[in-house]
Amino acid sequence: MSVVKKIKKQIIEEASSHPEKYFPVKTLEEMGFKRQSCSSCGVKFWSSVERDVCGDTSCVGTYSFIGDTPAKTPMEFTQTYTLFREFLEQRGYTAVKRFPIVARWRDDLDFNIASVIGFQPYVTKGLVAPPAELVVIPQNCLRFGDIDNVGYTGRHGSNFVMIGQLAFKKPQEYDQAKYVKDLTQWFTDVMKIPKEELQIHEDAWAGGGDCGPSIEFFSRGLELGNQVYMWYDMSEAEDISELKELDLKVLDMGMGLERCCWFSKGSVNQYAATMPRVCDYLFEKTGLKPNWDLYEKFLPHSGNLNLDEVENIDEAWEDVAKSIGDISVEELKNEIDPLAGLYSLADHSKTLLYALSDGALPSNVKGGYNLRLVLRRALDFIYKYSWDVDLFELIKMQAEDVQDLYPEFEQELSGIKKIIDHEIKKFHEHKSKIQNTVQNLVKKNKHLSNEDFVKLYVSDGITPEDIKKGYENKGQTISIPANFFTLVNEFFESQKESTGKAKKNVLLEYIEGLPETQLLYYEDSYKEFLDVEILKEFEVEGRNYIVLDKTLFYPTGGGQASDVGMIGDKKVVAVTKIGKIVLHEVK
Repeated sequence: MSVVKKIKKQIIEEASSHPEKYFPVKTLEEMGFKRQSCSSCGVKFWSSVERDVCGDTSCVGTYSFIGDTPAKTPMEFTQTYTLFREFLEQRGYTAVKRFPIVARWRDDLDFNIASVIGFQPYVTKGLVAPPAELVVIPQNCLRFGDIDNVGYTGRHGSNFVMIGQLAFKKPQEYDQAKYVKDLTQWFTDVMKIPKEELQIHEDAWAGGGDCGPSIEFFSRGLELGNQVYMWYDMSEAEDISELKELDLKVLDMGMGLERCCWFSKGSVNQYAATMPRVCDYLFEKTGLKPNWDLYEKFLPHSGNLNLDEVENIDEAWEDVAKSIGDISVEELKNEIDPLAGLYSLADHSKTLLYALSDGALPSNVKGGYNLRLVLRRALDFIYKYSWDVDLFELIKMQAEDVQDLYPEFEQELSGIKKIIDHEIKKFHEHKSKIQNTVQNLVKKNKHLSNEDFVKLYVSDGITPEDIKKGYENKGQTISIPANFFTLVNEFFESQKESTGKAKKNVLLEYIEGLPETQLLYYEDSYKEFLDVEILKEFEVEGRNYIVLDKTLFYPTGGGQASDVGMIGDKKVVAVTKIGKIVLHEVK
């Protein structure tokens, strides 16, 4: 078990025995909630009515809000944040603009994955002052760990907006009671969800070197948001006893804008709720006419197809088919697969808008491989079903639909079009070249492992669907991995990790003992000139490096190239950061 998982488990166990130490017990009781235990998963949760199970999808079995939401305030996508922002501003929170989706300030991340990431580690560690002590933010995020779920479960996306309710307070000023009241009243007073429809789970969270207890808000099988009470620095800890209290106590509340919008409407899925115009356009262009009666029966059970949580996806499909009744798995998949493709196009086009607008590029290195993965998955759906869909038109519509939140996106569209056109051209050129490879595989009738599928995709761009189609054309069958894109993502992550470690190990010996670099780009991102002291110059494997006492150069990160410029008469061609020291590669 990893240290992160170990400490998280220990916090949960400790909090289970001493909830008053970690959770706002008195406040929850004052609001009418009672602590209970789930008979299915054992989690401790709070509810205003007696319940046998906690409310998580895996315990209740279905989403019961679809077509029958208890919320009385239907909200459109951008309206959801506007209402939340106004609600919190009345309670003393300050609204701030989003951080870039390319996480250039983090060594360990390519893309922003949560509303608190822009504040880690510099604000949470007390190195930089927060923009306000109480903050509300509409942070757009990217996550690629469960891409195979997108389009199927109804709730998964490779992009999302995490609405942040954040607090950065000295320990004596930290008001846990206020924070939980504020969020609970958002659900009950603004979304108008009856209190008896809410379940609040006890949990713990760890990430980015910090950790703490957390609570999660559920209703009718869907998690709406959570509050993490980020109290501890775990960067040097091996055990809960070694945790250090942060100088600032932090509230990190992350709430999915898409989830609240979806729940408020009770739509068939979050894609239809949050991107109705794009989805309508796709149905018109593809001519797809779904069996809506079947789909509405399928959706409440779709959460049970989450590849992260099921051990055998084939058995999961069997169970869903049985729950629906009078349909085989093959018939069900034939109906659902094209719909999943259509909804994936809606999701992936917004992901590409978010990432490309912030300067990331599809590639085979760093975070760029995730973008190419998403882009090619979208193009594969268009190619597979021969749909007359223009991917750039989808991206353009996405920019128009979110302009109230992110007006800056529209000015980037001309550059995005050039990138998309180039990638589409390469995609079609490649499709025409892979037939011989597929035919050779079919002739050999070779059994392919999951690793083989990944290698063929990474080296030759051959998808499992290409291989399956080749086998079927010859009257043969072959099983393809259900979690294929997850496997590809894991492959690239492992490559990146091993390459990064090897490079860092070589450079570490040259910078040992040097003081940390003063990062002035956080103080003034527009400053161009600076007097500096050169602490060290050295050469490694034919490359020349300079270490300064302070720097204005952003290092490489998040699938985006570093800043370039000059140090004296030497040209800076790349910048990297190892630990707390910035290295400038020069020529």
